[in-house]
Amino acid sequence: MAEAAEANETVQESPAAAAGPPGVLRDRYLIRSNQPIPELSTPNAEAFVAEDKRDANRQLYALICRPELPPRVNVMRALKGVQTPGLVQLVEWGAMNWPPLGRQCMTVVYERPVGQRLTTSLRKEFKRFDEYEIGRKVIEPLVNTIKELTNRGITHRAIRATNLFFMDDAGERLALGDCVTTPPAFDQPMVFESVEAGMANPVARGSGTYSDDLYALGVTIVFAYLGRNPVAHLDEEHLLKQKIQQGSYATLVGDERLPLALVELLRGLLCDDPDQRWNIESLDLWLSGRRLSPLQQRVEKRAARGFPFNGKEYFNCRELSQAMARNWEAAIPPVLEGKLELWLRRAVEDKDRAQVVSDVVRMALTGSGDKRSASDLMLCKVLNILDPTAPIRYKGFNAMPDGFGSALAAVMAQKGDTRLLVEIILREVPRLWFEARHHYLPDNSLMEGNFRELKNYLSKTGMGFGLERCLYELNDALPCQSPLLGEEYITELKELLPALNAAAGKRSDSKAPPVDRHIAAFMGARARSDIDRNLEGLNDPEPGKALLSLLNMYAVFQYRLGPESLPALAAWCGAMAGPVVGAFHSRDKRKELEKDLPKMIRRGSIVEIYNLLENQEAREKDHNEFAWAQAQYQAAEEEIKRVQSDDDERKDEADRIGRQTASVLGIMVAMITTTIVVIMRVW
Repeated sequence: MAEAAEANETVQESPAAAAGPPGVLRDRYLIRSNQPIPELSTPNAEAFVAEDKRDANRQLYALICRPELPPRVNVMRALKGVQTPGLVQLVEWGAMNWPPLGRQCMTVVYERPVGQRLTTSLRKEFKRFDEYEIGRKVIEPLVNTIKELTNRGITHRAIRATNLFFMDDAGERLALGDCVTTPPAFDQPMVFESVEAGMANPVARGSGTYSDDLYALGVTIVFAYLGRNPVAHLDEEHLLKQKIQQGSYATLVGDERLPLALVELLRGLLCDDPDQRWNIESLDLWLSGRRLSPLQQRVEKRAARGFPFNGKEYFNCRELSQAMARNWEAAIPPVLEGKLELWLRRAVEDKDRAQVVSDVVRMALTGSGDKRSASDLMLCKVLNILDPTAPIRYKGFNAMPDGFGSALAAVMAQKGDTRLLVEIILREVPRLWFEARHHYLPDNSLMEGNFRELKNYLSKTGMGFGLERCLYELNDALPCQSPLLGEEYITELKELLPALNAAAGKRSDSKAPPVDRHIAAFMGARARSDIDRNLEGLNDPEPGKALLSLLNMYAVFQYRLGPESLPALAAWCGAMAGPVVGAFHSRDKRKELEKDLPKMIRRGSIVEIYNLLENQEAREKDHNEFAWAQAQYQAAEEEIKRVQSDDDERKDEADRIGRQTASVLGIMVAMITTTIVVIMRVW
């Protein structure tokens, strides 16, 4: 991350991708892939000449977003067409097929500045603004821009000297450039970030608040007045350390001689306590000529003696917590051994904080379960105690809560290891961060509830849940990452079925169903109604029931969002219908379905296909007729058994009667014979 941030200090002028035919955005704007504009590129988005078909004289340029980074689509929606003097106008945005990459990319079209960038590198000197013109040319337009963004409920998060452009040749109008092509503050050098935001990984800094923009404004004013970077000699680690030890104002201004009015302004904007930092109202008072008492920098209490850790000594809690967060494994033993508690009691003389640390350590040592996991969570809590304003810190991953989604998106897009992020969710690490907040904020409560939902999604492993569901829940503008969609850039649910219809004819695996884990998770996160029951049905072990659940969702989406005909997708779904048709017992019904299904496929109606296959009346009739047939068959079986049983009984009866008759006849013959013999003797 440090290398990336270092590269961001200079506007990259990398060569464009291989030139090709122009891209076309919204059937109106031509993006010339063979005409790059390196001087307008950002560290992570290349600039190209753009042309408006309706107005050939209009000066425009386009930025092509990197596919692996989630852009700020919600900010694009808010800024499109906004005209304010301190902001380069965002003319249009959208996904476009970009020939050099052979795929769709998010593209943003801007008004092209007439003049140059204020500076192309933070390591170069540039023409400074004196105290008489800096208010009119820099401070006033940028403050008005921040006010405009605040009224729209968004932040810029890219206010820096290398992102300022002169919109005219005379150099009278200065405007802020792009802030939407990458995650919030991803391109920001750490010097423009507050201490707490600077601790976070660049991809996970989050949208923040307008207070973060005001801090960046303060740093930009310092650069503009001096005409150079006053801390160019410091790397990011030492810059952050110096900000923590001395405060931002002292670090950036130092011994520089500034006008009293600017001293007052910069002390207010560069205050490291967000609650004390100047707000819009304070700036309005300053711009109107009212002079306020300059804020005195509050530096954290210095300990009587340093805490030895990893070969160095640390004299305040914030600096120590940052060092421990950077050296996770080495930080656990001294905390478990009670050394930190002892230092807090004796050197810092903060008995309350020491007692809280003692309680946390005791719970980790006496608790049941995995000791390794308990130690990790213990250190996470201790770091929050040492510095409650710092970001979520866990095993080297540092993120603001609202930056977690962009971090997850970047890791998954790059096919990186997501185990640490999963562990953070399952172990409820964000909850520990929220519990350490001193003030109640509605947004924090909302985010805390969202993280609880993420844990529930991770507890389910089927399609529609798991890490993919977390990905789309955290990134409301992220395109669907399913390989079934090819290179289509699908950000809204209404675009899903047409994209699947287009992809249906290109599929290589004819047996693959028209859904996968990404599509299912995308539907679950984007559907306005709760479809989790249907998503659970997708994971039914019976293929027929799983297909009906899918058809139900697709039919609802087609009915509500269109289009009316999706022949290729209907054919794809129809090819999967064998188990559903085979579930009917009636041979005649199966033949009827096999006859009617192709008609509905040709009409491209998934709604009709679903109604045909999930006809409850027909299913009940088939069930009842099958039950009647079963009953009849059972009755016939029993009759056969009875008849067979009767035949056996008659044979036994005949045999018995025959035996009895034979016995009687034998006795009678014997008696007659005996009688005759006796008579003959008498005679």
